[in-house]
Amino acid sequence: MLKKIKIFIFLFAISFSYLLHGFDDRIIVVVNDKVILKSEIQDSINNLSREEVTKEYSTLSEREIIDKVIEKMIDKTLILQAAERYDIKISDIALENKLREIASEQKLTINELRNLVINSGLDYQRYIRELRDEMTMNALFVSQFYSRANVTEEEVDNFIRREKINEQGNIIYEIIEFVIIDENKTIDRDSIDNIYSYTIKTNFTEAKEKFTEHDIKITNLGTVDIESLPLLYVNALKNVNSNEYTDIIKSSKGYHILKVLSAKNQAIAYIDEYKVRHILIKPDPMTSDKEVKQKLFKLRDEISNIDEFAESAKKYSVDHVSAYNGGDLNWQRSENLVPEFASIMEKTPLNTISDPFSTQFGWHILFVENKRTVDDAQSIIRANIAKTIRANKAKRENDNWKAKLKDQAYIEIKEF
Repeated sequence: MLKKIKIFIFLFAISFSYLLHGFDDRIIVVVNDKVILKSEIQDSINNLSREEVTKEYSTLSEREIIDKVIEKMIDKTLILQAAERYDIKISDIALENKLREIASEQKLTINELRNLVINSGLDYQRYIRELRDEMTMNALFVSQFYSRANVTEEEVDNFIRREKINEQGNIIYEIIEFVIIDENKTIDRDSIDNIYSYTIKTNFTEAKEKFTEHDIKITNLGTVDIESLPLLYVNALKNVNSNEYTDIIKSSKGYHILKVLSAKNQAIAYIDEYKVRHILIKPDPMTSDKEVKQKLFKLRDEISNIDEFAESAKKYSVDHVSAYNGGDLNWQRSENLVPEFASIMEKTPLNTISDPFSTQFGWHILFVENKRTVDDAQSIIRANIAKTIRANKAKRENDNWKAKLKDQAYIEIKEF
């Protein structure tokens, strides 16, 4: 199969080589102040990837393929022209980092990646140009559309409801169900509350034996995926842990109580959080880094408990927001902090003060009050949904912008 694809691509390129090289190289397209040469079109056709050929071009006629390639080249030229107007440029360092990232994903060095590109029949310098252009267009999309697309919590909630997403993650429950049959709703609420109170103090079996005047059924539902449960049950089970009961669930059948024997979240994402305080002092024209560092060492040696740390933060810290609260930064995650601060926070034992250290903001000492590990599955799920919504919004805006850009541009396609 691979051999057939290679033969097809070879014949594909040869076919258009004859079609386009029947004339001398000349301008085929004018896009504002840029031109696209016949040789550039041929070059684009020759460098179409195997995936592009099989997915986008294999069913088109020769002329349709050339027209499609030209259309894509016009779109790309317009976007790169816009990026130039916005002064969006990709530095050599950023390009090299991207190459390292691509190579690393394939477990290669940059030299090995270069050899791989050349051995596949592609021009490496063209590969670099194409990569820089792609990075430029992505930077334009992010800066002008993605970063400006706001997503509200209400939009996330609506998406979750519409797509029936379980924001708690993939939870597997082992459940026993207790049902007070009351289809005609003849049992008063006080009686239901009384049964519920007795049930959670004892157990399902004792409750059924005590309230024999009611039709009560106990069913072991066994191990069930939350996706297979009715929405009434899903809502009632939120924040219910192993060996706990749900509140009363009212349905057309009667009144239900669920006991969770076990709850295992397959989407658990544990993350560490630190309760931390800090004191920040910045050097200035009158105070050197060395003097600031010495001052923080002195403070560290003089402070013996959290109360004294809080008082010193109020007195000396130039982070005025946290200083007002005794240097309290509340619960923090490493991912939300600059690397230098996060590293010291993770290494500092509880209820101790760190040595002075510097970040881009100045010099700090910190006090770690506590540490906890939380399941972050829900916030990760919601964050991913927000990213999806934001990307869709940005794409719509980008598509509308590109259409307007094209309408306002001077584009001339010459016969060839």
